[in-house]
Amino acid sequence: MIISGLTLTGCETKFDDPAGERNLIKATPVIENLDPSIFLAADLANTYVAFDVTAGDGGQTMDGLIEVSYDGGQQRAQLQQFTIPATGVQVKLTDVATAIGMSVNDMQGGKYVNIEILTKSGDKYYRSAAAVNPLIACDYVAADYVGTPNAQSSGWGINGPVNVTVDPDDEYTLLVAGLETLDGLNEDGGPLPLIIDPASYAITVPKTVLASNAWGYHNLAYKGTGTLNTCSQAIQLNIAISVDEGSFGTFTFNISY
Repeated sequence: MIISGLTLTGCETKFDDPAGERNLIKATPVIENLDPSIFLAADLANTYVAFDVTAGDGGQTMDGLIEVSYDGGQQRAQLQQFTIPATGVQVKLTDVATAIGMSVNDMQGGKYVNIEILTKSGDKYYRSAAAVNPLIACDYVAADYVGTPNAQSSGWGINGPVNVTVDPDDEYTLLVAGLETLDGLNEDGGPLPLIIDPASYAITVPKTVLASNAWGYHNLAYKGTGTLNTCSQAIQLNIAISVDEGSFGTFTFNISY
């Protein structure tokens, strides 16, 4: 891998939203307290997610509308109208399936449900920034992640096997060794802990030094966040890589079994 240097700047890219304009009214709703935050693939007929919707900085009452789609599809369907602020809003997987014209039994583990909040201005509803994408999750079995999966990052320039074990004190912490071996370095630190939230399967990666020396720099460290898809066992990480002298930036890593 060729490292061109440390960077301290970023850029912003603007994408057109095929669903239409957003944020056309001053008050922007906010989704909070998502719990449960995942659908359960083992109980499709009864599973649901729940959350609160607040009015954001505006604080006023608004007419809201929930729209849903399946796994990033462009087919959106209206689920229910409600008044914002609202607490304990429930979205049942069976209702999502009915709204978009699917059988709930055809909704697959490992896929996502897209939930968006629209707000009314005049006689029209407008899309807001409030959205969540809960996973239809399979059960987590720690032993399934012990092994030598492949770690790949096109941005950072690695592709090869790593060694994953489970923390003996916490079944929801995976320990990854060998990332810096793929870089051609002496991995004298680590392993890199991936701490899994059992309620959402989101991953936290605390800052961890993996190599004390890296291409003339010192204390190469990884820190970031990620997600675990318990149905496919796919792990995706967004990792900020730094050394004592500065930062290389943030890179996407995929670990696949």
